[in-house]
Amino acid sequence: MESTLIDKARSFQQKGDLTNAEIYFKQTLEDPDLAAEGHGELGNLMMSKGDINQAIGHWKRSLELDANHFESLCNLGYMLCQAQDFNNALIYLEKAHEINPERDDVAMQIAQIRCQLGQVDLAEGILNALVDKKTDNENVHLLMAQVKAMNNNMKGAEDCLLELLTIKPNLPEALINLGQIKESAGDIDKATEYYETATTKAPYHFQAKMEYGRFLSNIGRLEEGLEYLQSAAKIQPSDFGVNVHLGNLYQELGEFDKAISAYKKSLTINPQDLGVKQNLSRVLSRFVPPWHLKMLADHERNEAFEKAIKKAVKSDSVVLDIGTGSGILSMMAARAGAQKVFTCEQSKYIADAALENIRKNGYESNIKLFPKKSTQIAPEDLTETPNVVVAEIFDSGLLGEHAIPSFRHAISQLCGSNTQVIPKSAEVKGKLIHAEKLASVNPVKNISGLDLSAFDQFRVAEEYITQNLSEITHEFCSDEFDMLSVNFNEPWEPFAPGQYKWFDIKVKVTSNNPIHGIAFWYTLHLDDKIKLSSEPGRPDNHWGQAISFFDSPLTVREGNTMKFTLCYNDIKIWIAEPQVLSEI
Repeated sequence: MESTLIDKARSFQQKGDLTNAEIYFKQTLEDPDLAAEGHGELGNLMMSKGDINQAIGHWKRSLELDANHFESLCNLGYMLCQAQDFNNALIYLEKAHEINPERDDVAMQIAQIRCQLGQVDLAEGILNALVDKKTDNENVHLLMAQVKAMNNNMKGAEDCLLELLTIKPNLPEALINLGQIKESAGDIDKATEYYETATTKAPYHFQAKMEYGRFLSNIGRLEEGLEYLQSAAKIQPSDFGVNVHLGNLYQELGEFDKAISAYKKSLTINPQDLGVKQNLSRVLSRFVPPWHLKMLADHERNEAFEKAIKKAVKSDSVVLDIGTGSGILSMMAARAGAQKVFTCEQSKYIADAALENIRKNGYESNIKLFPKKSTQIAPEDLTETPNVVVAEIFDSGLLGEHAIPSFRHAISQLCGSNTQVIPKSAEVKGKLIHAEKLASVNPVKNISGLDLSAFDQFRVAEEYITQNLSEITHEFCSDEFDMLSVNFNEPWEPFAPGQYKWFDIKVKVTSNNPIHGIAFWYTLHLDDKIKLSSEPGRPDNHWGQAISFFDSPLTVREGNTMKFTLCYNDIKIWIAEPQVLSEI
C-alpha cells in the first residue's frame, strides 16, 4: 500500500505536476521503511525545481536513514563534482561503486575525478576495467585516450581513438581528438584531414566546427577559420570558447570592434577569465593610448586643474569640457557646483568608459556627454550656453592635439561673451640639446657599425618626438629661451591649408658638444595665478618634453651664436634651418 505513494508521486512528477508529486513524496517520510527513498526522491524533485540546498539536504537525510542508498550517494557525488569539490565527491561515488559495480556511469565519473586530481594512473586502471568489459560506451574510449595523452602516451591515445572509430566510424569527437593529436605533433596535413572529416561527417556538430575553425586560424588560413568559427557561434552563440576564438581571430584580422564585442560576450559567460580580460585590454588599448593612465597618475596636473575649476565655477556656470577622456574634469566641474556640464569624446570606447565613470559617481543628471569631436557640436545641441571652457588637450609640443582649433570653435560658435577659458594661455620654452644616443635614430643612421637607414621610413620626418628627458643621456647646450606664446582666450586666426608663420631665434651656445636639436616644453597658465609646467624635472609629468632633432648635428664651440627658424600653425611647432652664425 505504502509503495504506491512513491509510484503515485513519480507519476505526478513525470506529468510535470510537481506540487502533487511533492505532497505524496512527503507522505512517504512518515513510513520508516519508505523514508530514505522518499528523501532521495524529494532531493531529485527539489533539484528539478532549482532548489539545490534543499536537494542536498534531502539526499543527506536519506543517507542518515540508509547509508547505502545508492541514488543519494550518486547524486551527492555528482553535485559535489559540479562544485569542484572532488575529494568529497569521491567519498560518495566510490561508496556507490562498491554497492553497484555494474554502473559504468559511476565508474566513469570516478575516473574523470581522478583525472582532475592528477591521479592519471588510477583513472587508467578504472578505464581499463571498463574496456575489458567490451563496452561500446564512446565516452569510456574518449576518456581513455585523454588519460593516455596525459601520460604522454600519444601513440596509445591515437590507437585508442582509431579503435573507437572501428566501432563508430563517424564519431566526430574521435576525429576531433585525432586531429588535436596530429596538430600537437606538427602533422598539419593529417590534422587537417581529421578535422575536415569531422565537419563533413557531422556538418552541424558545434565542437567540430569550432576546433576546425581554431585550427585553420592557427595555421594562417584566417578567412576559412573565420567561416567555421562563425558557423559554430550560430549553433551555440553563448559558448565561452567559440567567442574567445572569434575574439582572437578578429584581433589578428584587424577587425578590432568585432574582437572587442566577442571578448566582452565571452566575459559575460565567464567574468573571471584573466586571459580574456587581458586580451580585451590589449585591443582596447589600440583605441585608448596608454598615456591616458599616465595622465591620471599626474596628480599635480589633476590638483592644478581642480583648483582652477573651483575658482572659475559658480552656481550659474555652464561648463564645456573638451575631450573628456575619463570624465575627470567634467566631474570636477559638477562637484564644484556647475549648473550644467557639457562634454565630448570622439573615441567610442573612451566615451563609454567616461559615461560609466560619470554614472558611478552620481553625476549622470549633471553631465551631458556627446560622443564626437567638440568641433562637431552645433549650438542647437546645447540646451544652455557655456560660460566656462576647460580642456586638457595638449601633447608634449603643446599644439599637437588640436587645442587651438578646438578652443577657437568653442569660443566663437558655442559660448557666450566673457567666457572663461581654462587654461587661459601658455608659454613655450626651449634649450639646445646634446643627446648622442637618441640622435642616432633621429634620423636612423649607422648603429653598431651597420647601416640601418632603411628603418628611417618608420620615423615621421621633421616631427618632434616625445621624451621624458630624465630617462635619457643628454646635456643642455644653452640657457632656457622663449619660443612661443599662445593665448587660448583669444586664439589666432585660422591658417589656410599649407600656410604657417615663422620667425628666427638666436641662442648663445654654452657647450662644446655637438648640438643635436632643440628640446622644448611649456607652462600652462590655468588662470592669473595657477600655473602648471611640463618642464624637465617635474615628478610624474605625463606630457614629457618635445625634442626636434636636426638632420645632422651642428659642431659648435662654447660662446657661438646659433640661429634657427621657429615655424608654427594651428596644430604643430617645428624647427627649420639651424645654423651657427658666429664665434664670440
